[in-house]
Formats: sequence, C-alpha cells, structure tokens
Amino acid sequence: MANHLEVTLEFIVHATEDSKKILKPINELFGIKEEEFIHDRLAGHFGNPILLMKAKLQKKRAEEFIKKLISKISKQQLNSFLNEIEMYFEGSSLFLRVSKMDLINKSINLKQNDALKIRISTPVYKKDDFVKTYLQLLTQ
Repeated sequence: MANHLEVTLEFIVHATEDSKKILKPINELFGIKEEEFIHDRLAGHFGNPILLMKAKLQKKRAEEFIKKLISKISKQQLNSFLNEIEMYFEGSSLFLRVSKMDLINKSINLKQNDALKIRISTPVYKKDDFVKTYLQLLTQ
C-alpha cells in the first residue's frame, strides 16, 4: 500500500501568526522541514495577507508520517474518529484536521477550526472498500 500512498499537509498562516511557531513542532514531531513546504501568498476576506503552506509526502515517508500521527492521537479521540470515519471522506481521500494551537505545544488533537489539514490518499477502486482500506492503513 505504501507505494501509492500520499499525504498532503496544508495550513493557513494569518498575518498575526508566526509560521515558524507551527513549522518547528511539525519538524520536531514528524521530521518535515520548512523547506519542504510550498508557500503561497494570498489575500484574506478583508484583504489581509495570509500564507498558505503545503507539503506533500509520498510512499514510505507518507506511511511513516501516518504511524507517527496515529501514535500521538489520544486513544479516545482516535476511537471516536475511527467510529465515524465515513464522515471524513472526500472523494477517495481521507481528511483529518489537527489543532494548530495544540500543535505549537507539541500536542495532537483532532479539531475542525484553525487546523492543520491532513489529506491521506491511496488508490481504492471500489467505494465499498474505502472504510476497510483506510481502517487497515490507520490501525496497522
């Protein structure tokens, strides 16, 4: 499965935030360096500057990231997520969101707002196999 596995990390840095405060724990927890992120400067709703940061991991590196991520999520949150996994699919990709504020404190908490967005994708050819395939990937 690792040969076709891909993980995309994406987060927004608002003008009042310091990107290094988010990038440093990502490097320390997952070994993803600042240079691996693509920076895209955008304008916010009121014209304020925002920075979209995006990194892509593939194959073994993506698999290692998932293992580290899962090991850092509390058992209670992970069980809740796995029990409701169908809600987190978009197309054939699985989405998780991790709190940026908690990440700064080197803690991993699944949250929907102001989050590091994680997209996990691997080829699944039958819709009926989505849940089985991703549960296997997340619990190996």
